Amino acid sequence: MISRVLLAVFGAFALAACNPMENLEQSEARIAQYEKAYSSGNSDALWRLSGEKLREVTPREDFDNLVTVFSSRLGKIESSERSSFNVNSNNGVTQTVIVMNTEFEQGQGTQTYTFFGNGEDMQLVGWNVDSARLAVTVDDLKAVEDVRGEAAAE
Repeated sequence: MISRVLLAVFGAFALAACNPMENLEQSEARIAQYEKAYSSGNSDALWRLSGEKLREVTPREDFDNLVTVFSSRLGKIESSERSSFNVNSNNGVTQTVIVMNTEFEQGQGTQTYTFFGNGEDMQLVGWNVDSARLAVTVDDLKAVEDVRGEAAAE
């Protein structure tokens, strides 16, 4: 009898420690902040809202360049809706992945946010933006060739 009670107590603690719905709510709140900072062109806020691991693997200059490309090719976010989410705990590490279907000023895209941790300790470790508007175009290639031609002529 005591072992059943202990098992139930430990099970309740385990569920409380990695509550998927709480992680979803925390993630969505952080995504709302991130999207607001992105749409206002606030690269400093985006950098601060990014987790330590993301900042470790992405130099600040590269991050700012990506934000500039996203902003110029996609524009501000007009609307964004969660299309899926996954919360997975493995070896004491909780990973939450949220996929957002997003309507930007200049076209549609999909944003994928990856978080590690729980609650207040949750950190954004990945932000992936996928859109046909981010693909290299023939005009982009021509512009590169024009620059190379001008440089060679000098």
